[in-house]
Amino acid sequence: RRHFQAAMRQLATDGTLAGTVFLIDIDHFKRINDRHGHGVGDAVLVEVARRLRATLRDEDMIVRWGGEEFLVVVQAQPAEQVDALAQRMLGAIGDTPVLHPDRRIPVTASIGFATFPIGPLPLQVSWERAIDLVDTAMYLAKAHGRNRAYGVRLPEARDEATLERVTSGLEAAWREGEVALTLLHGQPAAEAAA
Repeated sequence: RRHFQAAMRQLATDGTLAGTVFLIDIDHFKRINDRHGHGVGDAVLVEVARRLRATLRDEDMIVRWGGEEFLVVVQAQPAEQVDALAQRMLGAIGDTPVLHPDRRIPVTASIGFATFPIGPLPLQVSWERAIDLVDTAMYLAKAHGRNRAYGVRLPEARDEATLERVTSGLEAAWREGEVALTLLHGQPAAEAAA
């Protein structure tokens, strides 16, 4: 994490983030470990990292954030390109089962993402706050069925209080029209061979 924190300080200008942050969590990872063993779980982590790296550009940053989570940071891009990248990551992870000597393990992921600075002002956000927001979006993706990505946009964000409401209650803020969510679905997980 030290390398990541140093890189984020360089990416951030005046303590605020400029770029897109993705938080990726492997769905049902505990079940993979329990069913196939921790060695297979480790192989799944390595393969997911490899697939993500193959999806990203050389200048994009990927780190294992903890447990079964990966954090990806890319330089700011237009919204359509960001959405397309999230869709490619879902596909890279879930379109093909992870092969382990005699097993085919279906794997999917839930992703939260947002581009910073955020909103029309735009609101300046520290990288720590950015991670809190995409973490909230990622958990919303899990709560709504997994194997999907939620991208957060604040079309009407006026101030820091709006961002606080969104971070603490993303789904309620979405229902109240304070935030726009881009929803991307992954393909159904490839079936495992018995």
